[in-house]
Amino acid sequence: MNLRNHSSLHKLFYSLDQGKGYAKHLINFIAKKYQNKYQILQVGTGDSPLTIPFYEKCGFKRSGKIKDFFVKNYDHPIFEAGHQLLDMIYLSKRLN
Repeated sequence: MNLRNHSSLHKLFYSLDQGKGYAKHLINFIAKKYQNKYQILQVGTGDSPLTIPFYEKCGFKRSGKIKDFFVKNYDHPIFEAGHQLLDMIYLSKRLN
């Protein structure tokens, strides 16, 4: 990854707003706004049965994994939808 043109936004979520289309609209807005500045939009998420299918529906493809990320970087187990998160999954979407 070329970090010269790398920007990041971390931990952007709010569970009460899930299912209302806000995240999909935000992803589409970011992709459109930065399509001439960046080539790839990348997200990192837990190996969750909720988030991975969402990102794939938005056009992202799996591009990497950090094994045991959530086990090694948190002092307590992280669960989502009854599933313990272990690995960090990276997904990428081409912007142009």
